[in-house]
Amino acid sequence: MIKIKSMPEDFYVKEIFDIKTNDNGDFSYFLLKKKNLTTSDAIKIICNKIGLNAKQIGFSGNKDKKAITEQYISIHNLGEKRDFEFHNISLKFIGFGNRRINLGSHDSNEFVITVRNLDQKCPIKPCFIINYFDEQRFSKNNVETGTLILQRRFDDVAGLFKANDLNHFRRKNRRLLRFYIHSVQGYIFNQVLSSYLKDKYKEIKNVKYSLGMYTFVDKRIKNFKLPLVGFDAEIDKRFLKYYNCVMKELGIKRADFLIREMPELIEETVYRNILADVKGFKTIEYSGDEQNNGKFKQTISFRLPKGSYATILIKEYFD
Repeated sequence: MIKIKSMPEDFYVKEIFDIKTNDNGDFSYFLLKKKNLTTSDAIKIICNKIGLNAKQIGFSGNKDKKAITEQYISIHNLGEKRDFEFHNISLKFIGFGNRRINLGSHDSNEFVITVRNLDQKCPIKPCFIINYFDEQRFSKNNVETGTLILQRRFDDVAGLFKANDLNHFRRKNRRLLRFYIHSVQGYIFNQVLSSYLKDKYKEIKNVKYSLGMYTFVDKRIKNFKLPLVGFDAEIDKRFLKYYNCVMKELGIKRADFLIREMPELIEETVYRNILADVKGFKTIEYSGDEQNNGKFKQTISFRLPKGSYATILIKEYFD
């Protein structure tokens, strides 16, 4: 079985982001470099060390924990031109600006990954991936928690977080609750796309993950968009049966995404490409794997659009 993330140094990701700076904006921009921390954990540490409220900090994407990652953040009303250094975290000052960095603000991500425990070099130079969401989107019980919200089982949600006052919890954890809804949408997208590819193509490869099966095809197919289902989703009739099947399994329907009891969680439907282009793929090194006797390691670099998962590339072409 192939291995990735055997150590943080085996998985490097950096945001590609054209940030516009000036001399006197209200937002301070920093390049955040972290190791062995989630983005959320890194932000908590920064807040504690500098004395900030988490609402002052904006970022574009959640980056992997067991990795070395570089991403850009904005801090509102900090007003300092200096770098910061904490345990496993560095902040390099980039400049000031007028805009908060929000989710999805960056352009793409660049990766350098070492794949270990290989029997041979990957013979393919990937130019696309099937654009599934991977494990990082789901974690433990994320889909279940999001489903409870959509089913209006708010007492059960409060119980999960041991929250006596769910409204107070909502105010402090809006981002987190929204992520649970996104996890449900990602799961539905994966199930719909996998079922469609399984029905349509004969030459496929199935790879198991924690919530089901990824179905990959051995040739480039026509790209199109599928909805991350919401209350206003427009679903092509070719895919309606797949969506209805997964939502029935979860015990929800499209209208449930119009959460009037929590209006801060209501979002318009986003449509996601079923394919993502891989740019600049190359092998940096192929050699014996010092961690696994008789096996090889391959270090690769490439770029993916924001929101696409490098780990899917590994599962599609190396697994």
